[in-house]
Amino acid sequence: MPNRNSWGKCSGMEVPLQICRKNDTAIDTTDAFTTSERFVTREEVIRWVKETGINNKVTVIITRSDTETGKRGKVTKSTPAKDGSGWKVDVKCGVHNHGLPDRLEGHSFVGRLTTDEKQHVADLTKRHVPPRHILISLQKRDPENVTRITQIYKHKSVIEAEIRGPRSEIQHLLKLIEEANYVYWSRKRDDCEVVRDMFWAHPDSVKLLNLFPTVLIMDATYKTNKYRQPLFEIVGMTSTELTFAVAFAYMECEQTESFIWVLE
Repeated sequence: MPNRNSWGKCSGMEVPLQICRKNDTAIDTTDAFTTSERFVTREEVIRWVKETGINNKVTVIITRSDTETGKRGKVTKSTPAKDGSGWKVDVKCGVHNHGLPDRLEGHSFVGRLTTDEKQHVADLTKRHVPPRHILISLQKRDPENVTRITQIYKHKSVIEAEIRGPRSEIQHLLKLIEEANYVYWSRKRDDCEVVRDMFWAHPDSVKLLNLFPTVLIMDATYKTNKYRQPLFEIVGMTSTELTFAVAFAYMECEQTESFIWVLE
């Protein structure tokens, strides 16, 4: 049960948590969790309890305890109901020790993505939609959605890892560059296979540069990758004062020699 001062019982076994006490702000959720339903498996009864909790603005945490000592951290031995009718829920104390919120949010369980939401995140990620806009889209689809931006980032990482497979980020970048027929160069350290610098430009960017070579704007951004390499960007300008990306480069460091290599 979600309250800290309660007793719970699952499949005929009592699990002591703490003595049940009720104060002025306590909420009794006993009726919500009282059911005569019998569940076929342990997973089904846990799923029902958690879903019932969400519907009643309560997050249910399943902890482990020893049936003999009542101490947490020991393996709990549980068995189905003795009459063979399946798994059952027996509420010993349903008092929640403080008032319930109007809206559940901030907890990993209640904010986790459903299968449909995961697919929606995957579809928008493939279209290069920023995480903050993906979150807004999810909330528009379901006003009761309490997913947070961190969960969007986590699922995006899972998607990207699946796409990358066994390749590292740099190996995957090189693969995408080659597949898209980019112009690119890279160089490694003399004593190992570690990439020092990498430069790439789209063929259409090269064509635009040949048409508009007069003005080039260059700048570096930081903390764009876990390798801490500055991302150097070169931008051109057309005769109508519109900008276009010329090329990009990851540099080992911002030293004269690295800039010379990139610009050459």
